[in-house]
Amino acid sequence: MRHWWEDAVFYQIYPRSFADSNGDGIGDLAGIRGKLGYLRDLGVDALWISPFFKSPMKDFGYDVSDYRDVDPMFGALDDLRDLLGGAKALGIRIVLDLVANHSSDEHPWFLEARSSTEAPKHGWYLWVPDKGRPPNNWKAIFELGTAWHPNPATGERYLGTFTRHQPEYDWRNADLREAIYDVMRYWYGLGVDGFRLDVATAYFKDAQLRSNPLSLKANPDFFQKHIYDRNQPEVHEVFRVMRKLADDAGERVLIGETHGQDPALAASCLGLASGHGVASGHGGSGEELHMAFNFDFLHRPWGARSFRESAERWYAALPEGAWPNFTLSNHDQPRHFWRYRAGAWTEARAKVAAAMLLTIRGTPFLYYGEEIGMTCERIPRAALRDPLGIATWPLRSLGRDSERTPMQWDSSVNAGFSLDPSKVSAEPWLPVNSDYASRNAAAQEGDPGSLLSWYKALIALRRSRPELREGAIRFLDLDVEVLAYERAVASGPRLLVLLNFASRRKKVELAGLARVLLGSARAEGAVLQAGSLELGPCEAIVAEIADNHG
Repeated sequence: MRHWWEDAVFYQIYPRSFADSNGDGIGDLAGIRGKLGYLRDLGVDALWISPFFKSPMKDFGYDVSDYRDVDPMFGALDDLRDLLGGAKALGIRIVLDLVANHSSDEHPWFLEARSSTEAPKHGWYLWVPDKGRPPNNWKAIFELGTAWHPNPATGERYLGTFTRHQPEYDWRNADLREAIYDVMRYWYGLGVDGFRLDVATAYFKDAQLRSNPLSLKANPDFFQKHIYDRNQPEVHEVFRVMRKLADDAGERVLIGETHGQDPALAASCLGLASGHGVASGHGGSGEELHMAFNFDFLHRPWGARSFRESAERWYAALPEGAWPNFTLSNHDQPRHFWRYRAGAWTEARAKVAAAMLLTIRGTPFLYYGEEIGMTCERIPRAALRDPLGIATWPLRSLGRDSERTPMQWDSSVNAGFSLDPSKVSAEPWLPVNSDYASRNAAAQEGDPGSLLSWYKALIALRRSRPELREGAIRFLDLDVEVLAYERAVASGPRLLVLLNFASRRKKVELAGLARVLLGSARAEGAVLQAGSLELGPCEAIVAEIADNHG
């Protein structure tokens, strides 16, 4: 049985930066509601919305102070209900970002917990006696200091591996677990279609609190191998409970953010038998998560061999019956349009990357603005908002503000970020990229050669062809700089995907005749003859193979 999330194209929205309905300079839920027509026309099936829960915003919503309400800067619960209803009417599902590794230090749970060792919720968080120094070498990665923060009221230290404002739960506490499960039931009851689970494999820490071994890798590991403050085996039981809650609510999806770049770690969260010695749980028939992010594409150098090897490792790591997913950009990593920039070839590379993401076997996750080629400009120090970027300035590579700048809707003031210009009362919370006058959604809407039109065409083709949604994949060895593969279902034609990653012409040999379904430089219906085919620089082709034997 196929599930909707296996066929879907997901679109991540960072709500502060998508659309501002009231002119206060911050995006909100009503702004997303106002852009549902754009998202429908783009062709996406599901939205993953980053946190909008009540929060003091020390880490911009990833420090939650009330899991059951909307922060006033984003609107109110009625705005969410309107968004859910409007999206449902257009066939678009909505997945929320659940931050359940830690709370805000202003959450009532923690305010009670830190008041006394006898407080009923004291055991919901992780504590050690304050003996004047931390018990181990674990780090608060956004502060670059110890992860153990003093709490004078109890003579203890609490754990916060991101900032001191994000105290971490003790997931071994049964009452805490049930409280989080109740949060999930609450949102299912309001009609959300699932959760992206923030840092899901970090829920449990080593019971002995052992220090992490040292590493020479600075980013993203900060010179430690995180084997004790993350990725503990107890998390699989929690995933099984969460999966049952999702299944009981009916066709809801759980997508885990795993803490690391190892595809085997992501595969282990899916609850299916694995051939890699890892207790695993991915996919429709598994017992744990439905999908888990494999972030390797976010760190791949540009090249056909690079991406092929990454995809093959991911496919090999997945247990039988599991379903893969891929993404090239998100709110924590520089946008791929910027990462793979190459002067005059940047736009063409972006089309190749989009064709790969939307035709390779697995569920694609897009990040807002990638469909128009938003980039990462350097943000002045005075305008920085990200605590990690501020702490590591001037090391640009570690800050995350540049990938979170406001969506570029049109060439009007502030790129049309405020939906009602008459209400504009504040500058956007982050500076708008300087190229917005020429690079924006409105400018690309009517241009058939634009990146936006290319994304729309790819998504439409994916929706119309079961081969691209569910078909098997077979990689072809045509040229080291050409990523080539076939997609096919059991009874039907084979599709051929040719992606020239080189900025020069490349010749490949085709075994048979094919007709172009979509091409970055060739018209639909163009015939590709058997034998030698010359691909243009950074050319992308999706074709149907005429000879179905083989």
